[in-house]
Amino acid sequence: MSPDRLPYLLLNTPLTDPTTAYHSISYLVGAATQAGYTNYTCLDANITALNHLAQPSNVDRLLGRANLIRHNLEQHSEPLTRHQQLAYRYALKAIGLTPTAIEAAIAILRDPHLFYDYSTYHHAVIVLRRWIELLSLDGFPGQFDGFGVNMTGIINFSSLADLTDQHLINNFNRPLMPYFDGPFKEFVISKQWRVIGLSVNYVSQLPFAIFMCSRLRALCHDAIICLGGTEISDDVKCLSDSAHMFDLFPGADYIVAGEGETAFLDILRSAYTDTHDAAGTPGVLSRYKHMAKPLTVRYESMSGNDGPVYNIWDWTQYWSPEPVIMYSPTRGCYWNKCTFCDYGLNTDMPTSPSRIRPIDLAISDIKRIMAIGRTLYFAVDAMSPSYLRRLAEAIVDGGIEIRWAAELRLERLFASDMASLLRASGCIAVSFGYESGSQRILDAINKGVRLQTVPALLAELRRVNIGVQMMGFIGFPGESEQEAIATFQFLHQHHNDWSLAGIGDFVLTSGSIIAKSPERFGIRETRGFAGDNIVRAVYWSDTQGAGHLPGEMRTAEIDKAAHSLSSGWDNRPFVGGIDSSHSLLYFAKFGRSLVGRGGLERASQRRIVETVLYRSPLADVETFVATSDIDEYHHKLRAVGRSGGAHEVLAWLAEPAQMEPTPRSKSGRVLEIYPSGEYIEWSDGIEQVEREASPEYRAVKELLLRAKGQE
Repeated sequence: MSPDRLPYLLLNTPLTDPTTAYHSISYLVGAATQAGYTNYTCLDANITALNHLAQPSNVDRLLGRANLIRHNLEQHSEPLTRHQQLAYRYALKAIGLTPTAIEAAIAILRDPHLFYDYSTYHHAVIVLRRWIELLSLDGFPGQFDGFGVNMTGIINFSSLADLTDQHLINNFNRPLMPYFDGPFKEFVISKQWRVIGLSVNYVSQLPFAIFMCSRLRALCHDAIICLGGTEISDDVKCLSDSAHMFDLFPGADYIVAGEGETAFLDILRSAYTDTHDAAGTPGVLSRYKHMAKPLTVRYESMSGNDGPVYNIWDWTQYWSPEPVIMYSPTRGCYWNKCTFCDYGLNTDMPTSPSRIRPIDLAISDIKRIMAIGRTLYFAVDAMSPSYLRRLAEAIVDGGIEIRWAAELRLERLFASDMASLLRASGCIAVSFGYESGSQRILDAINKGVRLQTVPALLAELRRVNIGVQMMGFIGFPGESEQEAIATFQFLHQHHNDWSLAGIGDFVLTSGSIIAKSPERFGIRETRGFAGDNIVRAVYWSDTQGAGHLPGEMRTAEIDKAAHSLSSGWDNRPFVGGIDSSHSLLYFAKFGRSLVGRGGLERASQRRIVETVLYRSPLADVETFVATSDIDEYHHKLRAVGRSGGAHEVLAWLAEPAQMEPTPRSKSGRVLEIYPSGEYIEWSDGIEQVEREASPEYRAVKELLLRAKGQE
């Protein structure tokens, strides 16, 4: 058999962004086909699973299961457990949904006109979020956080005990079983694959990748199975012993850590020659040969002629009116000095070394991409100003009409002619790691930015109508409350000059410069949380011995400043999410304002789900256990230096929420359930609610809706 006949399958795993395709597999196919391995098949199991589950027949069965759970709990005579209260909350989300609602919402996201009517768009988004929350009833109620996973839910995604518990993993995957037992299985057994590769780039994909690896091994006994991606690299880096990767993935033959083109080629050659010589490849862990840390890291060259291949996907299956394509003309970071950074399979630097694609090859790649779509996101750590200028000039000189966005550094040159050049080349938005509104903190980060230069460059980008997304965090070691507030104040002062902003909580990781030189930052010691085998984050104690955790800076005053900064937009992967494909399409359509004039005030052109009234025999439903209570449970454990495991959390959830039977009402409590699935509980009967039309009623309702973030 010649290399061009060797059949191999590459899979993108759930659960992640349904609006576009991640670009990792495009690069693997590009390298493999360049080497003669052209008999490839690619399956985006994320979008195909979601589209399958959205079919009316599957939604109808889901609604039936939710209604049965709700009915049974309403008949329950004993005190409800915390888990039952949580399940009731999510079962209520079925009320008012119809079997066709999900496909109708997806159709709006794909429609080239309705997509850009923000009120209609937003209505579709909240319906989809409601559906994904309802799907969690088949697994663990509340396990999903949008189109990701709840990191402070029932399963601890840093615990080997949880991740290797087949019962827990099977239960977590149960919402997707109609797909795994149906179209996915049929697809996999339709061909005798020699190699199967799974791309796993986010924590939200990890539990599904674990399940799929075992399922693939059972279905394809003789195939070589390998896994790679950013999340896999993080797991290898954060495990105390990388050999434990095969405890996570007992069905795998190879684990690829770091950049994967050359490693995947070696695996294909190993399959072609029917040997296991890929075990000696840098960056590859093999079940046939243990490789102890430190793992040799391979950084790919960007100068080869083999660019990414994008026609491997059916772009019409994604939830967007047109493709938004991810492309990486550079890798690594040219600055590579930030003390908090710890990205990828780095070694002695915060991230991987900077490498650039020659301009002529990058332009050739972009021209091929234009056969599929006109909107690109340059998925890079940070492009150097000199490379960015040369790339923009080449785009302009070549008359290439694209729209693009990228994450860049706050360089002073944007206050010069650079902004006009970027706009002329098609730039619609840029994201900046602004980090902090305190110069002292910026200096401690070694950001290389003078805060006083930032307003001028932001104003210049506003002048040329480029949207700006500002990203930062609070809680840096030694940061005062006033310094944290200054991060919000700076954004308030210059609110006319940026379009989107996101301020998160500082998380310390063991590979950062801070963790390696803690004394420089007033840190006495760092520790991983007891119970975490994959040490994704550490907590630290200062020189006085006080312990510190992410989120501790969220005081009442800071919460007030953060709330006043909130725009009310949706989060990723939808409009308002920083760097989301939908946000980029809105920037391309409406400019830096993101939504056209009057877009926020217009009524939705197409309603899918309406507000409904539901009489529940259970009282005080608004006080029922929510995922925020589980989050608080985890926070209390982390405050004493340990993480909770699934069996501990499940035991807590199995306890009665109160000692007395769940309160009931003879006439029933009225729940006013909104299109998002959230609700307000009224103590009076339906008749009184229906006849109440006083201004006082409407005013109270408006305040309650606003507090809950409803329409």
